Amino acid sequence: MMLAFNTDKLIKNTLTNSAVVAVLLINPAYAASEDNMLFRFADEDHFERWQINNDTVMGGVSQSQIKQNQQQGLLFTGNVSLDNNGGFASTESRFTHQISTASTLTIAVKGDGKVYQLRLKTPQLSYGEAYVANFTTQADTLTEHTFTATNFTVSFRGRVINNAPTLNLLEIERIGFLVAQKQQGPFAIELTSIAFE
Repeated sequence: MMLAFNTDKLIKNTLTNSAVVAVLLINPAYAASEDNMLFRFADEDHFERWQINNDTVMGGVSQSQIKQNQQQGLLFTGNVSLDNNGGFASTESRFTHQISTASTLTIAVKGDGKVYQLRLKTPQLSYGEAYVANFTTQADTLTEHTFTATNFTVSFRGRVINNAPTLNLLEIERIGFLVAQKQQGPFAIELTSIAFE
């Protein structure tokens, strides 16, 4: 369930209609919720168009695609192949909101029992680097996975980068998901939402 901006409540708290509009323009994160900022991966107001990045960039033959389903989630599906030294498929989008405060983030997904990687990018990283954290899904079950900044390491093409800047959740610009770890064969994960608290 998406959390909607409650203008009636704010108006009752002495804010005028024009002030409400001003708040929305200044900080679009309020379009979710002040206390639990919930964003839908399929919502074009929260994320730009999702891009696919598979091992084909290095000669592999893995395939993947992403589309919206009737439940307003994103279906990331495909097939991971280890041929030609490949073995990964990923998707990524630009996060279009500014987070004013957050110490944790929670993703809601319905997976297939495989291990996936959550990937975050901020201006503090060099090109190609990402903050990464793995999570294990349950087949055909909606699960939530909560992370703090300390759960992430910095990775560049699968290699851990030492002495990288610590993740600041307020600076997230891009969010992505990857399936790898020699998990060859078909995969399917429904990406539902991400919440900041």
